[in-house]
Amino acid sequence: LLRYPPGVIDPTPEPETPRDRSEADAPPSGIAPARHRSALRALAFGSGFAVMVLEIAGARLMAPVFGLSAVPWTAIIGVILAALAWGSHLGGRWADDGRIPLSSILLAAAATSIIPLVAAPLPYRALGLLGFIPGALVSALVFFAPPVLALGTVVPYLVKADTESMATVGRKAGDMSALATAGSIAGTFLTGFVFLPLVSLPLLLGVTGAFIAGLAALAAFALGGGPRGAAAGTAMVVLIIGAAGTREPADVLHHEETHYASITVRERTWEDGREVRELRQNGGSSSAEYIDTGLPAHDYARRAGILLAAAPVGPPRSALVLGGAALSLPVAFRRWRPDMRIDVVEVDPAVTRLAAEYFAYGAYVDDPEFRIHHQDARYFLGTTEDRWDLVFMDVFDHLATVPWPMITEEALRTYRAHLTERGFVMMNILTPLEGPGRELFDRIVRTAESVFPEVRVYRVDPETDPGVTQNVLLVLGEDAEHLPPDGERLAVVPDGPILTDDHAPVEYLQARVLARGLGW
Repeated sequence: LLRYPPGVIDPTPEPETPRDRSEADAPPSGIAPARHRSALRALAFGSGFAVMVLEIAGARLMAPVFGLSAVPWTAIIGVILAALAWGSHLGGRWADDGRIPLSSILLAAAATSIIPLVAAPLPYRALGLLGFIPGALVSALVFFAPPVLALGTVVPYLVKADTESMATVGRKAGDMSALATAGSIAGTFLTGFVFLPLVSLPLLLGVTGAFIAGLAALAAFALGGGPRGAAAGTAMVVLIIGAAGTREPADVLHHEETHYASITVRERTWEDGREVRELRQNGGSSSAEYIDTGLPAHDYARRAGILLAAAPVGPPRSALVLGGAALSLPVAFRRWRPDMRIDVVEVDPAVTRLAAEYFAYGAYVDDPEFRIHHQDARYFLGTTEDRWDLVFMDVFDHLATVPWPMITEEALRTYRAHLTERGFVMMNILTPLEGPGRELFDRIVRTAESVFPEVRVYRVDPETDPGVTQNVLLVLGEDAEHLPPDGERLAVVPDGPILTDDHAPVEYLQARVLARGLGW
């Protein structure tokens, strides 16, 4: 009475009884951890697995518009990480609040996982309205943020459900996070190495949506709450949409996903009114042949043949072509000069298989002087001592994007080291000839002049508007007497620092071309 004034309660807490301690340490969700622990772990693993399937498979659906260079991948990875972070933030609060069951959130993830299928035209419109980099960001946000945000809420729910006492909460959080990460690792390897080559992208996304619906049913069993019957309905709907998306247009002869690209073989009417068979990789036209003759339909291939025929030293007796695709250009070289020794470096064996099945290369499969090397071009050049009269670089990542390892100073020095005394290099480049989009081409020419004594630039079609993206042939050699005559040569004043293996911001420079519109 002397210590505490009247009306003041003694702040000293009463000792806890065994009954009080057991109630305080009980799992917040009220379930028995021993019974449901396997289900909780499966949910953690499955949520991480689904995130990576959506990321890798969905990125392939963006590839026809944005390619798979550093720009779209940066947008995709950044959006995925942001969505996971925000989902984890919300998940912790929703789990504590207890009003939103995890099964309902996972049903939302399943329903939104097929957004890339139902909103397929979005990347095209985003690119046209916003430009390359903003368009890639907006497309990634719409495609990936809703389902990944929902999947990001899973771990906080599971940590709360699996925590028996505050003494083990750190261990439980670590275990659940590790399981989710393990699921992401498994999803990455299986999607890239197994799923993509086996099934179509729409079907893969539909199956993934059904898998997430299955996780929703598992969450309803383990944690309670949410309409369990809705999981089966959601799974059925997303599977049907995925299966319906696998049907190809009538002009598509073949489509498949490989470790390297999304490949389509189709027949269509070319710009000159003739029928062609075309091979497209990640949305870009890699090869096109006239059906009636088997000759290349692309203008740059015909222009290259004219330039080679006009070389003062005569047509090349040997050629190395970097980038095979359907092998239309090497086949044209072979027809033009039957005694020419031809080596082609093509990284994707599936493309060569399709070239043999659908294109003119099928008649040359057993030709001993027509050799295909399925390797990376830089690696191949670094491991061979052969030399050629012509090294023809015809490699593109997507649409107008040239892979940076192929145009650096170090790469050009490698080309030079593999030329014969009469040899020269010819490079097919896509670029506008006016405006800010030309900066990459100027730097390529500047880099070429740092390596080769003679550098010439030829327009494929002098009538083309210089402001639009077009094929330009860059010819590099040791001696002017060995190179094709001037003809329609383009005068170029190179600008900017040279491109090196240490610094070659090709994707950034190419984004300026795409941002202003290709124009073709």
